[in-house]
Amino acid sequence: MDKDTYIKQLETENAELKKRIEELEQLLGINSKNSSKPPSSDLFGMSVVLPKRRRKKRGARKGHEPHLRELLPQEFVKEHFHLKPKMCTCGSTNIEKTDEEPLRHQIVDIPPIRPEVTEYVQCIYRCKDCGALVYKPLPDDIKRQHFGAGVLAMVAILTGELNTSKRKALAMMNEVFSVPMSLGGLSNCEGKVTDILQQPYDEAAEHTRKRDIAHADETGWPRGNRQKGWLWAFCCSTAAFFIVHANRNQQAARKLIGGFAGKLVTDRYGAYNFYELIRQICWAHLKRDFKAVSESKGELGKIGYELYGLTKKILKLRKRVRDGTLQWETFQRRMPELQKRVESLLKDGASFDGKLGGKCRKILKHKKYLWTFVQDQRVEPTNNFAERIVRQGVLWRKEAQNNNLPILTYSSHRLGSIW
Repeated sequence: MDKDTYIKQLETENAELKKRIEELEQLLGINSKNSSKPPSSDLFGMSVVLPKRRRKKRGARKGHEPHLRELLPQEFVKEHFHLKPKMCTCGSTNIEKTDEEPLRHQIVDIPPIRPEVTEYVQCIYRCKDCGALVYKPLPDDIKRQHFGAGVLAMVAILTGELNTSKRKALAMMNEVFSVPMSLGGLSNCEGKVTDILQQPYDEAAEHTRKRDIAHADETGWPRGNRQKGWLWAFCCSTAAFFIVHANRNQQAARKLIGGFAGKLVTDRYGAYNFYELIRQICWAHLKRDFKAVSESKGELGKIGYELYGLTKKILKLRKRVRDGTLQWETFQRRMPELQKRVESLLKDGASFDGKLGGKCRKILKHKKYLWTFVQDQRVEPTNNFAERIVRQGVLWRKEAQNNNLPILTYSSHRLGSIW
């Protein structure tokens, strides 16, 4: 191998190594500020300085308005004890009754709980003709029912909302509420609650899909036996419902959104690209993307830095509209210049090769979905609302895992609520 060929080979290897180093530096720099990683992951490999907290003195501050315990109405009072003084604090016994309002102190207690039992007595008769014993059979709905609505509701609260373990919930039912129940009976109650919740779940889904504006988001959701699944959330300002699906794809997104025909707020995930009606891309995600681009070297980093600054400015203006400190008409007059500059910078960034240049190209593909919040004041520029809704499901799941409960107590497919 001659000298020139060897030098050319070294130059090629050097360029490849520089590119590899740049990619690795980008990976090391990924955190919650420039990617979709959760903030909890930032503590690993990052120096985080926590602010010092001033230790406050115990007790109320001077001038603090007292918050006294509210007394229950007299119809709740079962027994009265009237305490009458016999002498003054000075020692005198010459005292008389006044018209002053007496002081009242209440002790609230819970009486022993006795369950209400409804008994169906099947009287046995004898046939005078053949001598057979006959009785009227129980109706089918009564035959399959061993616990009433109150018991089902309490089981739903204990194991569903409070994530109490089955054995602790069983002890609560047996010892506190005096309801004789086995573990199998508890599971049967959960199954009945699943069937009962089907109707309100369908109502929540129908209600959400009929709104003018809705948000969608998804997150990981293990399904047991180490199978990976996804929790999908669809919500509006008054309702939310969830589905658990095995996949994170367009098929699952279509099932979630159903017949919705309004303005959809999502992130840039490709599963939502089938929705060709009015859509809004989340600017909180774009802000993180632009932050990642700004950490690049050279001209691309400068483009990302300006995009990041413009994003903060746009979100601040929109927040002022929401707070009432900026008129909607003024906001709309200021936005065209900002929109033009953002799109121009994205085109410049898209001309660069590599992963970060690719981010700009992908965002440009969704250009028509960037500015819906400028035309409609009701549309939020971010998808934070759906992320907060999804977070509720994640917290429920983690608490269930801490209590060694099945992740899905009532249904393997659906969870929903109407507010």
